[in-house]
Amino acid sequence: MMNKKHENKERSYKRQLGRLISRADTKDKSLEPAVRKRKWLLILSALFVLFASSFLWDPMVHVSKNKLETPDRPLSLDKKTLTPTFEMPVDSFELHLKRSIHENISEKE
Repeated sequence: MMNKKHENKERSYKRQLGRLISRADTKDKSLEPAVRKRKWLLILSALFVLFASSFLWDPMVHVSKNKLETPDRPLSLDKKTLTPTFEMPVDSFELHLKRSIHENISEKE
């Protein structure tokens, strides 16, 4: 019951939005071509100015002159225990499992 009401609201909203867009489209088409062109040029230029000013007014990334520090690599670890950083945890688990199986086989021999 609740789902049908939601669907009906959504359909009526879509119908109203469609009517609004078609009315605005017919009004826009009824304008003279020169006026229509100026209108859209003004709208698009205003949107571009807003877009460009959003980068100047509140930039997403703050650039700093500080150099990023890289962590030192531990010297005491063996090469066999180190795994490449691009591996996923599943891959590293699989690698450790293969090593332990291989060690167990070599111990048995």
